[in-house]
Amino acid sequence: MQVEVFDDGEIESELFHGEFDAIPRVGETITRDAGGFFRYFEVLAVWYREDSDGKVQACLSVKLND
Repeated sequence: MQVEVFDDGEIESELFHGEFDAIPRVGETITRDAGGFFRYFEVLAVWYREDSDGKVQACLSVKLND
């Protein structure tokens, strides 16, 4: 399942699209490969938005934990 991931407080700018087996829950940590090292993000919020064509898209708000 593809999920749009946004920086906390920056809903206008998407960080990346993530591919997940299940939608991460608030409080969980997700990991992203950053070219030889990993970046860890804490999930702060989960919501769903509907596109103009009726497709529902899962979205996450995250905070970088370095």
